[in-house]
Amino acid sequence: MQHFLTIDRTSVRILLTGASGFLGRALLHQLLKENHQILAIARNPLLVEYPSVYWKSADLNQPSTYQAQLSEFSPEALIHLAWQDIPNFSLSTSLLNLQHSLSLFRTVLELGNCQKILVAGSCWELNKQQGECLESEAGSPRDHFTWAKHSLHSWLDMETSQRGISLGWLRIFYVYGPRQRSASLLPTIFKELQERRLPQLKTPHNANDFVFVEDVGKGFVQAIEHKFQSGVFHLGSGHSTPVWQLCQAAEELIWGTTVLTEELMEKHPKPTQAEVEFWANCERSQQFLGWSPLTSLETGIQKTWEWMQAA
Repeated sequence: MQHFLTIDRTSVRILLTGASGFLGRALLHQLLKENHQILAIARNPLLVEYPSVYWKSADLNQPSTYQAQLSEFSPEALIHLAWQDIPNFSLSTSLLNLQHSLSLFRTVLELGNCQKILVAGSCWELNKQQGECLESEAGSPRDHFTWAKHSLHSWLDMETSQRGISLGWLRIFYVYGPRQRSASLLPTIFKELQERRLPQLKTPHNANDFVFVEDVGKGFVQAIEHKFQSGVFHLGSGHSTPVWQLCQAAEELIWGTTVLTEELMEKHPKPTQAEVEFWANCERSQQFLGWSPLTSLETGIQKTWEWMQAA
């Protein structure tokens, strides 16, 4: 069946949280190219880097620090990326994030002008380690972090349904790219290889769905500009890649060899089955948002390395 997408190209007033973060910066750049008006809440506003954005220095834990400006801006759409203190997934941190997310959403909903809410979900919500991940799968909590995400999704689904607001819950798979935390997988591999050290990868055969940050940002832009029925949308590459292949591609890029990766594989013989090997099915994202990933793994790794060299 062919699906026809309804596109609204007009400027939208968008409230964006997490704007100064890894994904937020990639998304900001793309939203501004489309001439959307952005009110960005951040603890560390990027006033010089993005002067055309309306910045609000605020703490989501204290609604009084942002309520007045939200009322004045009256957002038509909300993109919620913020989730502080990752990778701390403790109960206290998860509860804190859940509470300030609920406070923000209540404030926005009470203004009465918001027609669309987009939230950064996670593939971890599926609690699945093998096989294809469908957008129709509800998943189940695996820890305090995913419990908080499921709780927020459930509450938002109820509230937006009652108010006739479109809710896009965008489950992001293993996103990578420029400005990612230095302790993340690919930056760590690059740093070790740059010193000609063997990366300490305990499970190099585990295979994840790696998706480039600019492609993920484009997914949110597509969701802003297309009309859709509320639901879950996956943002992933659509296939799994073993960790050792990232290492190999990075080594070839830096040194033009695969010596260290070969040594790594000698230390870790291939098991009968990897502990982790899953990938995203992005059918709804493709059909209803017109989205598909455009950046190959090789290109994404190269762009990440170029950024690290220039930073």
